[in-house]
Amino acid sequence: MYDTLVASLAQLADRQTRGVLWRCVGLALALYLAVVAAVWWGLSRLSETGWGGLDTAIAVLGGLAALILGGLIYPALVTVLVGLFAEPIARRVEILHYPERGAGRAQPIGEIVVGTINFAGKTLAFNLFALLLTFVLPGLNIFVFVAVNGYLVSVEYFEMVAVRRMDLKQARALRKQHFVRLWCAGALFATGMAVPVIGVIAPVVAVVFMVHTLESLRAPAR
Repeated sequence: MYDTLVASLAQLADRQTRGVLWRCVGLALALYLAVVAAVWWGLSRLSETGWGGLDTAIAVLGGLAALILGGLIYPALVTVLVGLFAEPIARRVEILHYPERGAGRAQPIGEIVVGTINFAGKTLAFNLFALLLTFVLPGLNIFVFVAVNGYLVSVEYFEMVAVRRMDLKQARALRKQHFVRLWCAGALFATGMAVPVIGVIAPVVAVVFMVHTLESLRAPAR
């Protein structure tokens, strides 16, 4: 897994791969600012109490809450948006490292959008659950976050690239066969996604990693 991770990180030296990364980051940043503005606007409406000090306190706390909320969802936004751009990333890896395999199946835009929405829904639901655990069982939520997001990344990202080479049923069968290996990789990337700066790079590296992993798992069948 170490060699695959190193090769995946090296992919960031490719200009086209970095271009996809910056598009994801830029779009996520725009959505982040929109969320912050919406939350701040909504909370600012609550500050119209007529009590000067209270209004100021609510406005300040509302602004801080908006920034914190936006900061919490920003890495998740990048993670999900990478799903929309996974195909050009995977195609670039195939061109550079597996040209003898030929081009993979190009996914229809509808399939990509549905998959991304599905991934976003799961990510939101499971992370809200992990957040609620913060108040019930402090500390345990960290392990739940890594375990759950490791599973989501291993499932969604692997199948995302695998369906370029096989049907979904085959992709799922291959994933289940190598569940532990893929989950360990997913947990590693999920942890990285929670770290500032690294969190916006990790999803792209994860896609590259899954392409290399897929090809290594299929190698004996060549």
